[in-house]
Amino acid sequence: MIHIIENSSSGSDKKGTFEQVIKPYMSNAGEEYKIYRSNKPGDIAKIASEITDTDETVRILLMGGDGSINELLTGIRDTKKVVLSIIPTGSGNDFARSVGIPKDIRLALDIALKRGRTGIIDLGEIKYADGTTRKFIISSGIGFDAAVCEEAMHSKLKKSLNKIKLGKLSYGLIAAKQIFGASRPDGWISMDGGEPLPLKKVLFSAFMNEPFEGGGFMFGPGASHKDGKLDLCVVDRIPRIMFFAVLPFALFGKHYMFKNINEYKASKIHIHLDAPMWVHTDGEVTRQADDMEIRVLRSAINITMP
Repeated sequence: MIHIIENSSSGSDKKGTFEQVIKPYMSNAGEEYKIYRSNKPGDIAKIASEITDTDETVRILLMGGDGSINELLTGIRDTKKVVLSIIPTGSGNDFARSVGIPKDIRLALDIALKRGRTGIIDLGEIKYADGTTRKFIISSGIGFDAAVCEEAMHSKLKKSLNKIKLGKLSYGLIAAKQIFGASRPDGWISMDGGEPLPLKKVLFSAFMNEPFEGGGFMFGPGASHKDGKLDLCVVDRIPRIMFFAVLPFALFGKHYMFKNINEYKASKIHIHLDAPMWVHTDGEVTRQADDMEIRVLRSAINITMP
């Protein structure tokens, strides 16, 4: 049995995708399936919780974007007992980009059901000072990149651009705005129990499990979901105006050539700031924070990939 979860409100979803493409494909493949449709925030997590309330391994085919994947993770009861396949229908699709899942729905279905391989990969987990946690599959970040995601979540511009398949453009426009608007507190960061490194005028810190985030920015060019570590991109002490020059290079993972953009690898990170900043997990922003721990969950979920 394959449990198909369709995010009907996914940013770049095409009307009739299930009836015109998915249903005929599944029938021809002779696969038994059940379809679930999500129409509002929280639906995917609820569905995931219900279908994974079992001791058996569950196969899930998710039609959605990066935010849909993140919400799914919040609902899954035991990620190690899930085999997850992705049909990317969002606006950013950074997970699909990172692992090579094509946008073409039929090709993505081929990978999910015929030509793909199942591999077990790491996840990340963020723990806040109040003890609450949230998993992520692509990245988590605090500061500028999270502020961009927070604004994009409520952006009328993004919704309009999604309709003409230019949803990614909204991230760049919002990023330009946030460079000047984001707060820049001081703080410190500690990696794998080491001595705290002081931070000054933090713009952002990204914790990457995959290379891409934010609709195609390669903030973690060396990130791997199988190495038991997160790649950190820490940006502080940089003039705001200079970051305009840096961003285009980040599309190709060349941003580390600039001063005060630092790269680290660690399996456990503790970051503390003098003032709260927005935090995201896979582009989903739920709160601000000034103190949190981030860690790798080794070999945490099974994914079908090319």
